[in-house]
Amino acid sequence: MNTTKRASFASTVMIVVACVILDVALHRLSAWMFDFNYFNNGLPQSVLVKNGTFPIVASISFSVMFGFLALNYSCTRSEIGGTRFWAGQRFFAPFAFIMFFGVLESAFVFPTPFEAEIITAIADAVPYLVLGVLLSYVFSSGTNEESGQEAAAAPWQSMLWIGIFYVAGRYLISYPVLHITSGYIERAAGTFAWTVGCGLSMGSFYWLAGSTFSAATPMRKALRVGGLTLGIFWLMVQLFFALISEVSVSDLVIRAIADIVYLVAGIYSFEKLFRGRLLTES
Repeated sequence: MNTTKRASFASTVMIVVACVILDVALHRLSAWMFDFNYFNNGLPQSVLVKNGTFPIVASISFSVMFGFLALNYSCTRSEIGGTRFWAGQRFFAPFAFIMFFGVLESAFVFPTPFEAEIITAIADAVPYLVLGVLLSYVFSSGTNEESGQEAAAAPWQSMLWIGIFYVAGRYLISYPVLHITSGYIERAAGTFAWTVGCGLSMGSFYWLAGSTFSAATPMRKALRVGGLTLGIFWLMVQLFFALISEVSVSDLVIRAIADIVYLVAGIYSFEKLFRGRLLTES
């Protein structure tokens, strides 16, 4: 590892640690300002909460999630292109929204108190925006940096296409067939709004950043973006619920894997049906 790489690695580690501290601080501050205890959400508390080790495990989990995205960004920065700040937000802003909706989901599933969930969701989302800003000054795109030239991204309609696949998958398979824990009948309006918002957030990552990732075939692109990037992160978000409350881990895994399938299918179909033609026309 040369000097430049060591410096980038050290800077990335410090940024990840700083964002973990920010995340924890925002949770503590919001709980104090709005006078609520997130653990008293009406669900049985997890073993980690009961024995007092949750803060340690949660901090480690935050580190893994931030570190995972930081590693992905370092590997894809040259493919995204563009100016430092804009490239960082193209990658991380969608994850801020994904995290927001990921946390907010329990308000429509169990349901847990909506006010506490939305405050917590904001506290969880903000550090991802900060992570994008800070890492944008660590990693540059190289040849395209000075000109600000951006890689060829998919059109904004791709976000809608993938969002439709996500919503359709949830309503045609996950809710009625897989019977994942949800409120799609008892809290129909809220669940639908959440599903649409989450699907569009997933789609926005493909539109803004994932569509620039290199891949030999549409399926490889779909697996790289929908499986290895969005999918792994979404699985971590889902499993975080088990650290807080006694919930079914198998249900969390099933819902995450099913969502990943919908995302991969949406990205693959868009790449196969439209992407090549759109690039040729441009």
